[in-house]
Amino acid sequence: MMDPRAVVRCLFGLAASIGLASCAVTDTTQYYTLGRAAAESTESKASESTPRSSVAGTGAVGIGVGPVIMPSYLDRRQIVTRTGAGQVEISIFHRWAEPLEDGIARVLAEEVGIRVPTERIVMFPWRGVAGRAIQYQVSVEVLRLDGRPGRDVTLDTRWQILGRHGDELVFRRSTVTEAAKGPGYESMVAAMARALAALGQEIAAELRAISR
Repeated sequence: MMDPRAVVRCLFGLAASIGLASCAVTDTTQYYTLGRAAAESTESKASESTPRSSVAGTGAVGIGVGPVIMPSYLDRRQIVTRTGAGQVEISIFHRWAEPLEDGIARVLAEEVGIRVPTERIVMFPWRGVAGRAIQYQVSVEVLRLDGRPGRDVTLDTRWQILGRHGDELVFRRSTVTEAAKGPGYESMVAAMARALAALGQEIAAELRAISR
């Protein structure tokens, strides 16, 4: 019969080996953020292109961006790719570094703020003085934002511009298609950013028109 003390030593040795093995495992997860791609956004195949320009007197315009409403299949940290007409794949090792709706709102806010232009731009949720200073609110419903590495990315949205008292001033549906300029997730995320920049141009054009 085996000595109980030897059994205990074996168990401790096994536990230590497992612990060391787990420490040696490297996390291969990669994290991505959406960034404004202004230099490349003019190549977007958007439904409407908007030239870069300034409008006198718009610097004091207060604009709120949000909320950005996401479909359930995109409301996650993992990056979703389209594998078929009705099929998607959820990546385990490629993830967003922030909630996707926050990244979308940030890119749109940057694009709108430069093209209107105004420094008085806030993202949802806003509170207090910031909320009271808003003259126009841009809300966005994302219907689709996905693609495949090395292929096209599609952004499909419904969006509206509301006035100070919640009255609807503009309602549009916009679909933008962008080609990834290389293989891998990094190029696909860059294409998503260009698609969002193109949408931001379209929104900015409407804001400039109604704020004149």
